[in-house]
Amino acid sequence: MDESFLKNLNVLYVEDEEEIIELVEKRFASKFQQFVSVTSAEEALKTYKEGSFDLILTDYLLPGINGMEFAKEVLKIKGKVPIILITGYVDMQFLVEAINMGITQFVAKPIQFKLLRNAINNAVESVVLEHLLNKSREQELELLKYKDMYNTMQHDATLKKELHIMRNDMFKKYLCKESNPVTQNGWQLEVFYKSLDIVSGDTYTCRTLNNGNILIFIADAMGKGISASITSLVSVSIVNYVIKEHHKYKDLTGEEEISRIVNNCVSFMRDNLVEDEVLCGIFAYFDFKEDKLRYASFSMPRILYQTFDGKVDKLPSNNLPIMPYSVDVKIDSIELSDIVKVALFTDGIVESETIDKNLYSSYLDDDFASSPLLKNFIHKVNERVEKYGDDSTVFFMRRPFVNIIHEKIFNIPTRYDKIDEASELIRDEMISCNINVDEYDSFFTAVSECLMNAYEHGNLAITFDIKHELIKNGTYEEELLKKEAVCDKSISMKYVLCNDINNRYLIVSVRDEGVGYPVSVFKNAIGDTTKFNGRGIKIIDYYTDIFFFSEDRREIFIGIKVNQ
Repeated sequence: MDESFLKNLNVLYVEDEEEIIELVEKRFASKFQQFVSVTSAEEALKTYKEGSFDLILTDYLLPGINGMEFAKEVLKIKGKVPIILITGYVDMQFLVEAINMGITQFVAKPIQFKLLRNAINNAVESVVLEHLLNKSREQELELLKYKDMYNTMQHDATLKKELHIMRNDMFKKYLCKESNPVTQNGWQLEVFYKSLDIVSGDTYTCRTLNNGNILIFIADAMGKGISASITSLVSVSIVNYVIKEHHKYKDLTGEEEISRIVNNCVSFMRDNLVEDEVLCGIFAYFDFKEDKLRYASFSMPRILYQTFDGKVDKLPSNNLPIMPYSVDVKIDSIELSDIVKVALFTDGIVESETIDKNLYSSYLDDDFASSPLLKNFIHKVNERVEKYGDDSTVFFMRRPFVNIIHEKIFNIPTRYDKIDEASELIRDEMISCNINVDEYDSFFTAVSECLMNAYEHGNLAITFDIKHELIKNGTYEEELLKKEAVCDKSISMKYVLCNDINNRYLIVSVRDEGVGYPVSVFKNAIGDTTKFNGRGIKIIDYYTDIFFFSEDRREIFIGIKVNQ
């Protein structure tokens, strides 16, 4: 960092030993616009309320209120001010608590000035950027524009690489233990992923292992920009590699498997961190064999889960952030048998400021409890948060349904004139179940798109490229009729009315006898279905609450929450 930017910043320093204050002031005071030193937390709180400070340095051991209690009071006043805690106290639980509370950096006593300087530079990075963006001098604005233009090509290449490295083996799939894919015996995974820049400090991978279990890893590198993105991408690459090599180990229990994977990955990650670099992350291992969630959370927001009786509980972070030096890794577990949904978060959403000037974390539990689906949850977040504070990732694992109220199956011949009739069958079935169909017109648009995909792309094997060429030549309808005349395949459509613990849903599935939706449908759609290839798939996703595919990609399931 160009330390000349520090000249624009005001610092409040809390230390009760005059000789230490003198040493720190001599080394750092001249670098800042204002460097105010006080000898107690009580005096510091009064000074902070009366002034405007961009950074706080505080000793932990102070007379009266200690540094941690002082930091809590400061964060109540302004939730985003960077705080560096100077302490000789290195108990793991203490450090985890401090990180979860919002402490930005730590510096050990006795103070090493090089480490304190690095901590200051890391802590004020976002403050410096904000000051820089607020400058009105034309020369500096032009410089920013030039840098943006200069780096566009490199950023685009990095984004392409990021999407290539990220994996989601469960993307729009449904993990089911039995033949009926709309029962509580399965799990559905949904992901929300939002980067504030072209590249992201948040990166993830979601892998299905050889034994059918699922491993999710989310990396959240501290800092911003290319450096944080590289750290996250390297970490996810390591996890993908370790999983690829993991097939050599046979007959491991879930506990043995997650322990081997996590310890190998963390060891590699530590070797790739530079001095003073910190990586937060979480490994969540869904052990369906033993019906447990096993996890290792490295200074990440708490995992939320809800039980069948509606109770919401939390799993706290159980490890320090990943740093260059070695610390034993702790892996905990919880039974899945009574859990209906689980959510994993990075701090981008949790620490965002709401419209009413609170941190979103104060609303998190209630919004999670009242959101049956990821779409519902993100809608609630967007109602409260005007601007996300950081890159954001949410994994939402849920058991879709508790019981089936009504079910009916229809077989439809592969004929163009039967597509509209098939939609009417669904409409009639909804009426028979006392559902007001006029409230759900958009859902029928999604049903029609599913049926058309099954008709033309599935059973008639007309690919997107072929369709485009036929339309261009004006022979599209002629080719459809020619192909359907010799097609003896059928379309299976299922209507299911069912419940989860709080809501009623209508699920419609459409299955064809083709080769299945091409993998290209999902290309570059990691975490963002607006990037789907294919207009029809975008429409289906937009107009439905639930949308996933069978394992063989020949059946699509769509659903909406209906009024009871």
